[in-house]
Amino acid sequence: MHQPLAYLNGQLIPGDQALLPVFDAGIVQGATVSETLRTFAQRLFRLDEHLQRLARSLDSVGFDIGISLDDLAGTCRDLVAHNTVGLEAEADLGLVLFVTAGAYATYAGEVARHGPARPTVCIHTFPLPFELWDDMQSQGLHLVIPSVRQLPASCVDPAIKHRSRLHYYLADREARRDDENARALLLDEQGRITETVAASFLIVVGTQVISPVAERVLPGISLQVLRELCDDLGLEFEQQELQAADLDRADEALVASTPYCLAPVTRINGQPVGDGEPGPIADRLLTAWDTLVGLDIRKQIRQGAQLRRASLATLPEHC
Repeated sequence: MHQPLAYLNGQLIPGDQALLPVFDAGIVQGATVSETLRTFAQRLFRLDEHLQRLARSLDSVGFDIGISLDDLAGTCRDLVAHNTVGLEAEADLGLVLFVTAGAYATYAGEVARHGPARPTVCIHTFPLPFELWDDMQSQGLHLVIPSVRQLPASCVDPAIKHRSRLHYYLADREARRDDENARALLLDEQGRITETVAASFLIVVGTQVISPVAERVLPGISLQVLRELCDDLGLEFEQQELQAADLDRADEALVASTPYCLAPVTRINGQPVGDGEPGPIADRLLTAWDTLVGLDIRKQIRQGAQLRRASLATLPEHC
């Protein structure tokens, strides 16, 4: 059986052996920056943009990994080339590249006495779990605004893509109390809309597609793709200060994230957005995304979900 590989601190190893020690600062402190990419037709999408954002994150937190972006890009491509062997032509992968602060001195013992901690660098892939996004694409997502707030920029610059995410976990936990399929939409301390725990958030008003201002949110790669698609379609892409009250004027709402690209939001806090159905602007944008990447994204998600459910149905039951 073909064994997927992962990259860990300069070595290619079997994917199931890519393990971090319990004293790694990524585990102890969540001191980790990361990027998540995906393939289309088994080729990485917007790799250079993701690596440029990673470089900015690394610079912001002071991690010196001693590896050029060109070398990282080559390793990412090599892993995808190896790990797609044997996959069906319609299948695609997600790829995660993360860097931690390395060994946490208090817990690392002998390891910490060999000089300053060196960052841990890991790259791994995973089959895209289309079954998680099928209903979301076809029926729309329910977002709930929780009491948990976004981290202020005075604590962590929102431009850093990081894994210090306990507040995200708590926000989603609260959002799911009444609806297990809901996700959290976070406000900042001033009540301004920021983003969900895993996606950029936008509203549609007429032909305007509106995102929160850049200073409050992660500079999403998918958000940039949407800006480009809006230009192609003659839609106005705007960035504005958005308050929860602005949701009342939305004809549609959207989330954008690398793995599933774009999905409609049809309810917020239990109330319908627009007519409560996926809207025409979301459809136009996703159709344009199909053209950009050369495949039908919704069809891939639907068929991948069906295959996954069929495979689960054939698994033997265990007592």
